[in-house]
Amino acid sequence: MIILNWDFKPSWTMSTVTLLVVAIFLKLGLWQLDRADFKDQVKSKFESRLATDYQRFSAADSLTDIDYRNLILDGKFDVSRTILVDNKLFEGQVGYDVLTPFILSGSRKVVLVNRGWVALGNSRDTLPVIELPAAQKEIKGIASVPIMEGFRMGEVSLTDSWPQVIPFIDIKAMQASFPGGLSSLVLWLAPDQPGFYQRSWNPVWADPEKSRAYALQWFIFALIAVGLYLFLNLRKLK
Repeated sequence: MIILNWDFKPSWTMSTVTLLVVAIFLKLGLWQLDRADFKDQVKSKFESRLATDYQRFSAADSLTDIDYRNLILDGKFDVSRTILVDNKLFEGQVGYDVLTPFILSGSRKVVLVNRGWVALGNSRDTLPVIELPAAQKEIKGIASVPIMEGFRMGEVSLTDSWPQVIPFIDIKAMQASFPGGLSSLVLWLAPDQPGFYQRSWNPVWADPEKSRAYALQWFIFALIAVGLYLFLNLRKLK
């Protein structure tokens, strides 16, 4: 094929491969744009619900649309068990998120309470000393339902030895350790509550701008693939 003063003769193999690669890059870019829209919705919900009043939550209440609501829980901490979620960053430093089970009043059902972040220390062989929360009948915090999606490194398996370190929160895998039932809800403890460690509660995974940056990256890769295809197959006529 001759285009102006250029001869364009791509092979079928190269054309097919290029078309496939470009299609994949474009699909990944569009997927990241969809993720950005979803994260915009999450961010908007989070910010709007922070301004709402606290509402009481019991074992019988539904978890439907509970994310990021300000909740009050009645019950008591199970201070005999502490769970540390590994590889959590705070201000550039590695550490753990501290989870303490909270037994809801009128039932044996447990809600995991994320009390915040503690530093790793000098060695992973020595776990940080965790202060036990005060004996409380009422605690306040932000509701969160952990999302189990995508690839996860490692697995969660609790034993009878406490405290324990887990790579991530997996409510389903942890159910067996709580015979009274483990709620899918995790409460981010409010900073003004006794037993709170340092942390800024934000859905940090919900960064729409990062997804948009990834989308732009995939679209640029698609343009590069097209440009390379043209460069390798165009020859100027003499």
